[in-house]
Amino acid sequence: MEYDRNTGLDEKEEITMMELKASIGLLLLAGLLGRSKGNLRSLWRTSPLESPIFKATISKSRFDKIMSCLRFDDKRTREERKQADKFAAIREIWSDFQDKLKTCYTPGLDLTIDEQLLGYRGKCPFRQFIPKKPDKYGLKFWLCVDAESYYVLNAFPYIGRQPGQEKQKHIGESVVLELLKPFYDSNRNVTMDNFFTSVPLAKNLQTKNLTLIGTLRKNKSEIPMEFLSNKTREVGSSFFGFEDNLTLVSFVPKQNKTVLLLSSKHHDNQVDNKTGKPIIVLDYNKIKGAVDTLDQMCHKYTAKNPEWNRNKRYQRRLFLEELGLSLVTPLLDFRSKTSKFLHKDIQNA
Repeated sequence: MEYDRNTGLDEKEEITMMELKASIGLLLLAGLLGRSKGNLRSLWRTSPLESPIFKATISKSRFDKIMSCLRFDDKRTREERKQADKFAAIREIWSDFQDKLKTCYTPGLDLTIDEQLLGYRGKCPFRQFIPKKPDKYGLKFWLCVDAESYYVLNAFPYIGRQPGQEKQKHIGESVVLELLKPFYDSNRNVTMDNFFTSVPLAKNLQTKNLTLIGTLRKNKSEIPMEFLSNKTREVGSSFFGFEDNLTLVSFVPKQNKTVLLLSSKHHDNQVDNKTGKPIIVLDYNKIKGAVDTLDQMCHKYTAKNPEWNRNKRYQRRLFLEELGLSLVTPLLDFRSKTSKFLHKDIQNA
């Protein structure tokens, strides 16, 4: 394997497959040890406080050279491919990663769909600004994860309109249907927030033998006025509506606030005796945080030290995220099966 970067010599310098795998392994190890955000040079420092593996595996200068020359496609044809696909620079390797995610794990009966923002401030044609997120600037991904183990089952980026594409409509519904394609006719349940949830989507998923639980925005035309918030409703009260195997619940958690949830899984008006909350609300709260938990773990274990991406290429940021996901998802699966282990125990395993 050769790299095309000019090294100051006339001939190209070879990178062996063993060196490449060793460098990627060190990235994974740095993330696992929680050292991905610290000083890069300290990992190669001769000190009893530092792991000797980095220095014994490869020299610091050689590691830097390999990292600076990572490419994920043929640069000579990139501009031509970008005419039809803004994600062309890393499309092939991300598609391979997607395929591996789908084949390496069999999920449980409950899935969760949500968005994830990968912090990134470099140049990118589809970089997003989301002020409510901790990173604020970054690359937005749609994720479908297993609600029990938090394993990523399917994921793809939000890149906006492709060149020549018409304005997109019903983005939330389209995203859900695309993420759930591998699970059609599997009798699973999917939980999502109010960006995605709608009555047409719930009916569409029913035809594919999938059920839905999700919060609903109050501006939907299908919602009766009685289900919206008003001053006369008591705190803890619930209204239920039933139509076409769908259940709509309006719950008042506190004064002048109403939470609306739609479910095609529940078909009754059961309320928990201890909390006074509808069973639909409890089931939603139990499952909804899967993507948030995964995001927290990715922030902790993904190797994203700025020194590894000095040129701020979004392709490298995504590659590091792939490594983080490939590390985090087995750890989360292991943790779900052996809940007595804490994060610190997994880190030291």
